[in-house]
Amino acid sequence: MTATIFDTQDYNYPDNYNEIRPKLKRLEQAIKNLEANLIEADSNANTEMLGQRLADDLNLTVDYASELNPNQLLAATTVDGKVLVIAGAGSGKTKTLTYRTSYLIENGVPPSQILLLTFTRKAANEIKNRAQTLLASSASDSHSLNSSLPNSKVLNDITSGTFHSFCNRLLRQYSGLLGINPRFTILDTGDAEDAIDLVNKEKKYPTQTNIQAFPRKKTLQNIISTSRNRRIHIRDLIEANYPDIAVHIPIIEQLAVDFHEYKRANHLYDFDDIISQVVRHLKTNDTFRQLLQQTYRYIMVDEYQDTNIPQKQLIDLICQPDSVSLMVVGDDNQSIYAFRGANYENILLFGETYPAAKLIKLEQNYRSTPAILDYINALSEQITLGYQKQLYSKIKIAGQKPVFCRLSDERKEAKYIADTVIELKPDYDYNDFAVLCRTSFQSNYIQLEFMERNIPFIVVGGIKFIERRHIKDVLAFVKILYNPNDTISWHRILTLFKGVGAVTATKLTQAINADNNSFEPLLAAPFAKKSEQLKPLYAVLTKASQAESVEQIIDDILDFYIPILKFIEDNWRERSEDFRVLKNLAQEYNSLDNFLENLALDPPNDSIAAMGKTESGSNDDNDKVTISTIHSAKGLEWPVVFVNSLVDGMTPHHRSLSDFEELEEERKLFYVACSRAKTRLYLTAPDYFASYSGYFDKPSRFIAELSADKVSVETVKKYTFESDEPAWW
Repeated sequence: MTATIFDTQDYNYPDNYNEIRPKLKRLEQAIKNLEANLIEADSNANTEMLGQRLADDLNLTVDYASELNPNQLLAATTVDGKVLVIAGAGSGKTKTLTYRTSYLIENGVPPSQILLLTFTRKAANEIKNRAQTLLASSASDSHSLNSSLPNSKVLNDITSGTFHSFCNRLLRQYSGLLGINPRFTILDTGDAEDAIDLVNKEKKYPTQTNIQAFPRKKTLQNIISTSRNRRIHIRDLIEANYPDIAVHIPIIEQLAVDFHEYKRANHLYDFDDIISQVVRHLKTNDTFRQLLQQTYRYIMVDEYQDTNIPQKQLIDLICQPDSVSLMVVGDDNQSIYAFRGANYENILLFGETYPAAKLIKLEQNYRSTPAILDYINALSEQITLGYQKQLYSKIKIAGQKPVFCRLSDERKEAKYIADTVIELKPDYDYNDFAVLCRTSFQSNYIQLEFMERNIPFIVVGGIKFIERRHIKDVLAFVKILYNPNDTISWHRILTLFKGVGAVTATKLTQAINADNNSFEPLLAAPFAKKSEQLKPLYAVLTKASQAESVEQIIDDILDFYIPILKFIEDNWRERSEDFRVLKNLAQEYNSLDNFLENLALDPPNDSIAAMGKTESGSNDDNDKVTISTIHSAKGLEWPVVFVNSLVDGMTPHHRSLSDFEELEEERKLFYVACSRAKTRLYLTAPDYFASYSGYFDKPSRFIAELSADKVSVETVKKYTFESDEPAWW
């Protein structure tokens, strides 16, 4: 038996394996069936034939065979039928999608027949832009005058973007066919919470507060959203995950119904509605379904492991005909978004959905050193269920093994990380380092230590730009100008004013809607008496509605709002800096609907709080250590990565320890963290972690389960208190 660092018998594992055994057997069979359809490109005659065929095709300007590795080439050029590409970490997934896009265009596929679905607009644009650059540079290099080569405008005919942006486009474009109002407002998660709270207060449900407090709006929104995305009845979801509020199940079920009716009455769609509405129409409207099936003949889906049930249904309904080409790309080892509704079963059941599908694997890694890959592969082997994969690298230098260091407490752990950064700094820039945490609060001591040591850093994974209070306030004004039925935005604005409470806001909103969405009720005596700011509000909304640009609308609103912000927030100057970002974004759009849609469906990245200064005392906008949650780090990479707080109960999280599937996702989360490292990987853990949740003092089982020869255990005596022995002995 292979020796491990710690005795794995000290850990308790979930006992619900037998409960989900039928599901696991189904998944295992689906994986086995698709593995039988694996096609590989090795150094045999088939690869040579493919390369020769590509070389003989005079219509191709790109030398696909020389620019892609054999399996990437296979994925890029297998364009018929249904294909699942398992792309391991750092295996060139984006490059493969880029070359496949180029290959389709060069083979005469009309760009309008291509649908590219990703999880960020940036990812979709990157693939399209790279494909255009690839085609243009290849044509230039070969001095080709091939008239069939598309220009950039033709490539823009590719439909691309996120699932939400695609479905939003369909709902507006085909609103007449679907019988819906195209001028609807999109509610983000915070708006949906406010809408649920508003419905709850207006309906005055008879909640049994003497037995158990009624859940807050955030919990209610999460329950309703999860129920829809995972196709689980609210009752079953609450009984399984929220047993303390089970007494309120009938009220919550009714609230979900009333919330849905409220949205429809006021032309409001939340994120879940956008996709589920398209799916519903695809199922019930034959004309709509056939139209999409005829329009999109070549479909590519990125990060397929992150799709939820409605997203899978959307893909399957469009791809029903055998003649529609579908390639989905993903890595089942990186399915870490169950809390957002992602369903890891989608990628594992691909072969069950499409029995004739082919399987291609990308296993050559271009990111990490062989020593780090050896550790990553060992982690992969611990994942119970998934496609067989073995990442490898052609880098000849093995590199250093991952380092594990256990320290006496969180302060010493932070000091060790800071010391290591400073020690390595001569060979790296600050932006070559990243500290990845299971949850954001685990970085608190590290941030303090970095500030004391003048190590510049940024924090990623906090409050998103679009979710900041002052940004949501300003956007509420914009939403009203676009959709005066938006009662949530009306409430947000009106309750900013002294003298206007929830009751008055409701009455005023109802009066506005009854007056054909006119702003005139703001001037009516019964309401004007409540607040002297209603008359100026009428003036600014009237002025902004006549503005000629989105940027001018934002300027008009800010002139009115900033004095209010000064009154309600002490740090209004700091918050006002965000308005420059908002104005810059506004310059990119010539219509309110496009501006609002893109902010809602593809908002700016997570907020980044920059702290600290370089050793010279000068600020540098780019050269900073990244401190991030693991979830926010997915898809990124750094030369040097630290993964901290590796105490069982924190990583994996204590709430996952009794559930087999949740523990598996925690294992994948750790896999994602480690696979971000290129040259050096440091794994750290304090001796214990104490909080209201409990006292945890075992190192993470994810460290303990692997062979001792996979890591170098570092003993740092200067960080222990009384003993010269390593703290973990």
